[in-house]
Amino acid sequence: MRKIHSNTLSLLFALLFSFGVNFAVAQSPTPKPPPKPMPNPKIEIPKPNWKVRKKIKNDNDTPAEKSIAVDANINISLCVSEGKLKINGWERNEIRAFVNGGSQVGFTILQKKNANPVWVKVLGFDPTTNTNKETNSDECLSGDEIELDVPRNATVNVKSSVSEMMISSVAKVTVENGGGDVFLYNIARGIEAKTYEGDVTVENSSGAMSLFSTTGNIIAFDVSPSEIGDIFKAKTSNGAIMLKNVGQRQIEANSNSGSINFNGDFLNGGQYSFGTSNGAITLNIPQNSSSNVNASYGFGAFSSEIPLLNVVKNSPSRVQNLSAQIGTGSATLKLTTVSGAIRIKKQ
Repeated sequence: MRKIHSNTLSLLFALLFSFGVNFAVAQSPTPKPPPKPMPNPKIEIPKPNWKVRKKIKNDNDTPAEKSIAVDANINISLCVSEGKLKINGWERNEIRAFVNGGSQVGFTILQKKNANPVWVKVLGFDPTTNTNKETNSDECLSGDEIELDVPRNATVNVKSSVSEMMISSVAKVTVENGGGDVFLYNIARGIEAKTYEGDVTVENSSGAMSLFSTTGNIIAFDVSPSEIGDIFKAKTSNGAIMLKNVGQRQIEANSNSGSINFNGDFLNGGQYSFGTSNGAITLNIPQNSSSNVNASYGFGAFSSEIPLLNVVKNSPSRVQNLSAQIGTGSATLKLTTVSGAIRIKKQ
């Protein structure tokens, strides 16, 4: 009987002890989880749908070559399915198209003015020698080498599936490239360039500019406006942005994952916005620069080699905000990074 009573007491004691431990554990405060990094906003640019059509090959031993007289202010459209594309401006009022190791070449006139074409489409076949309506011919050029000489005042519009391209010495350019690097030089009155996998490089050009890449770097140097109010925009999902001597008064540069580097001057009344989700922002500016600064950064730091005036800091959450003034504050500067340092350096 004593043994049964003793066992009962032991069991009761064990249950009470277990309950007490569980109760204590339940009452202890749950530690807060570490802060999660802020989500990276995605820049989504849908890829174009390229229509599959019959390619018309050049069966001759010599490269395909055609030319056509046009107006000096010609508007030129073309598409490239694959190959290296080079377009160069020259002094003649004439388009010369050359394709080596690929398709045929031809032209269709979309609009005329005073007997001269003002809008021409360059084709991957010759409509004067082929009955291509029945064969659903591919209008896009393709080849190992694709070269066009066009008037300097030409406006050039290019759509490409996969192409490395270089365009120089024309008035205006619009490019949409499925994959491949784009290099633009000496463009006079504006650029709109988009490539989905590749770098975009612009040099010695003028006008409003809009540069996009989903996977690649954006590089621009020695560029300027051609008219008052011209804006410079650069955006990449995965790549760096490097700007040097960009003269537009309004600059917007954004990267989802990559650093941003600006080397140049802030103009009076200018508006400058640089933002990245994952990367550093570095500005190399003259010591006598003048700007109001608004900076926002999360997992990073802020530093300036140029003295800041009227500095105000606050950290309401994980994001740290800073406002300050450089010089007389004649320009506006906005800097944003989620994970990365912000550095202002003097030239």
